[in-house]
Amino acid sequence: MNSADNELEAWLAGEDLFEQNLPDPEQWVAGFDADRQVVVLKIGPFQRLFLRPGKFTKRFFHQLYPLTIETWPYRRQVNLFDDFCTVNIALDLRFQATLNYVQKNPEVLDSINRHIQGLYAAVIEDKINQELHKLADGGWVQKGLAEHEKRIAITVCEVLTQQHIQAEAVCHMTVVFADFPEVRLGKDSVYLHVLKKTFELNEEKNREHQRQQRYNEQQALQAKQQELEHLKQLAEMQRRIQLAEAEAQIQLLQDKEQQLARQLEVERRLHAARMEHEQQLKETSLEIELRSLQELDAKQRLAEARQLTERLAHQAVLADKQTLAEIQRRDSARRHWRAAGNLDSDGEDGIENTDV
Repeated sequence: MNSADNELEAWLAGEDLFEQNLPDPEQWVAGFDADRQVVVLKIGPFQRLFLRPGKFTKRFFHQLYPLTIETWPYRRQVNLFDDFCTVNIALDLRFQATLNYVQKNPEVLDSINRHIQGLYAAVIEDKINQELHKLADGGWVQKGLAEHEKRIAITVCEVLTQQHIQAEAVCHMTVVFADFPEVRLGKDSVYLHVLKKTFELNEEKNREHQRQQRYNEQQALQAKQQELEHLKQLAEMQRRIQLAEAEAQIQLLQDKEQQLARQLEVERRLHAARMEHEQQLKETSLEIELRSLQELDAKQRLAEARQLTERLAHQAVLADKQTLAEIQRRDSARRHWRAAGNLDSDGEDGIENTDV
């Protein structure tokens, strides 16, 4: 109680309560090198990366890449306590890649800073969100936001430093209260504490009002449920009546179904008999057609045999004629030799023997 009274008296006297209690912020030294450059030595398939030394002569197989110090601003706005207050976060981050980081990522050497921003933007966002979640308890209303600012800056630097990226960050958070725009955090601590308590009481009243409203809604819901139960009973009676009517209709349909089934069975038997008769007619027709084809085939074979016999007989006649012609030719030749007197009896006998 004495502490609260002393705090109230100090605030009324115009003293800054936060300057008395806050410790000195931790110092984070990044160790930037504004003239840092990476030399890529490439001779054929051989390649090596190293920092540009103080005395350096560039050769044709050297390529220089400056590792510049990049500024990365981050701005964010968060609403707390049902938009009762708005927290603005301004994080100014500066970073510079080291040789170790470049050696792990040589393929993005020409755009190393854009690569770092694209790769670690989501990680930094998560770290900031983790710290912003701690504002939900409202303790910062009394203690201020300096500790949160410092933790955000240090956490972001730690994330990059662990990946061999030198970094330093400055975080500044401001608060604007929707209903009290003139109130300044750090100058009006006691007033803000009172506002916080008032807000908590109002929240409790709102919760009580909501509980009462839910109770009334539950009562109304119960009445509606009773009415629905009555309607349900009426609907059940109506359903039973409709069910009895439906059962009667179903029985009627079943009788019709049985009658239709008997009719279909008769039609099926008639169709089967008709199909059997048609099949018999087709078989008879096929048998007659087959018999006709067989008779026709026999006639064709008989005609072919007759033609073959006639052709053979004709060929035999031709052969006989040819043999007779040959005999006549030889007889004519023999008579010619005899008439000329050029052959003696031996010769004639030889010719005759030869002819025979």
